[in-house]
Amino acid sequence: MLFSSYEFIFAFLPITAVVYFALSKIKNPYPQRTFLAAASLFFYSYFEWSYFLIISASIAVNFILAKFSLGSKSEAVKKALFAVSVAFNVGLIGYYKYYDFTVDTINTIASTDIPLKGILIPLGISFFTFQQLSFQLRTLRTDNKKLNFIDYTLFVSFFPQLIAGPIVLYDELVPQIEDDRKRFLNTENLATGLSVFTYGLFKKLIIADELALIVNNGFAASNPMGMLPMWVTAFAYTFQIYFDFSGYSEMAIGLGKMFNYDLPINFRTPLRSASITEMWQRWHITLGRTLSELIYIPLGGNRKGKLRKKINLFIVFLVSGIWHGASWTFVLWGIAHGVARIIEDCCPKLLSKIPTFIRRVFTFNFIVFAFVIFRAKSIDQAFNIFGQMFTVSDLGLGNFSKLLTNGVFGVPNFAAIALAFIAVVICFAIMLKEKSTSQFIDELKLTPKRAIITAAMLAISVLCMSRSAVFIYFNF
Repeated sequence: MLFSSYEFIFAFLPITAVVYFALSKIKNPYPQRTFLAAASLFFYSYFEWSYFLIISASIAVNFILAKFSLGSKSEAVKKALFAVSVAFNVGLIGYYKYYDFTVDTINTIASTDIPLKGILIPLGISFFTFQQLSFQLRTLRTDNKKLNFIDYTLFVSFFPQLIAGPIVLYDELVPQIEDDRKRFLNTENLATGLSVFTYGLFKKLIIADELALIVNNGFAASNPMGMLPMWVTAFAYTFQIYFDFSGYSEMAIGLGKMFNYDLPINFRTPLRSASITEMWQRWHITLGRTLSELIYIPLGGNRKGKLRKKINLFIVFLVSGIWHGASWTFVLWGIAHGVARIIEDCCPKLLSKIPTFIRRVFTFNFIVFAFVIFRAKSIDQAFNIFGQMFTVSDLGLGNFSKLLTNGVFGVPNFAAIALAFIAVVICFAIMLKEKSTSQFIDELKLTPKRAIITAAMLAISVLCMSRSAVFIYFNF
């Protein structure tokens, strides 16, 4: 079930909200929490009923291991149980996401013919697995023996953040679940949440999904498109993935707010960053902190010398690339960001002397090039696109119409050139003027004007909903 679907907006969400707040009249909070956990598992299983078995097994195993760990006084037992939890969670994600990739790599290198299984990757498995790994690390370090199965299930499965984040920490969500004041309908939170949700929905449907036409045609072109069409395609994908994923995160935050839960901010205008270091402090913030907690800090962080710090940074970005998907393009994307991060760490004083505007331009273009690798089907295709982007002898002005052809409807080439450049210019304008999610929420005023704007954006989004595409990060 997509957030941007009729069945979610007109059936699942209103029914879930009405029943959930109706159950708040019962003094015991657990029927209400149990219902929300069950509704969340239904939301996840709506895509594929076998997903229910996978996430249920993941929740049950992690809960049992944590329960035994919290009940033990032996540090050795706690560490052993933590090791088992790591093996289980990494094994789960490794099997579903990387089995076929590993076998295919072995077949290529060793000239073997091991059959692939064609395994269907469960949606969001990277997110809920990292969430539970972070929880297991917390369990290892705490003496707090309080752990309830219903609350834990809701923590993992809460539908706004289940499939594509933000990656929520146990200590962020469970205290809110246990807070009885949050059980009851809050009209101000409902209105704020609806406004934030609609804002994210609009970004997804009206901006990201419109850019998808240019991106898909540009990357699918069998013949060279030329320099300018490929630059437009590269810019369009950077904006598409940003508006798609930040839109999803805002929808998740808005949905959480409707149920009186505050989910962490995942984006803070990252495309305006003046360095790759700053970009990763603003882009997919909850993934960055999770990788820091699970990998960077356990490896020693910056506590074991400058060289070790750089090695640790590289490993984190390499894992980030692998986390995104089973392909060498993701590995190369992670390596590129790791190298850039190390270079910035080596010469901060030199870089600080460069004007901020120039650093922002360079950082943005690095992000664009890295996302070409991220989006490409293969490393060869990525470098083929780079080659076209710098072939000055072929501007490709006659190929713009191919970027805006949907298979049925076509646009005259002169109009396609104008439309493609207008789309990119509008995206740049939004990027420069857009407020971060936290700013948007802090400055949001529930006035009649805001209600009219929200209603208009929601109506426009619903009209465009029939052609909605799956969120990009559902693939990861």
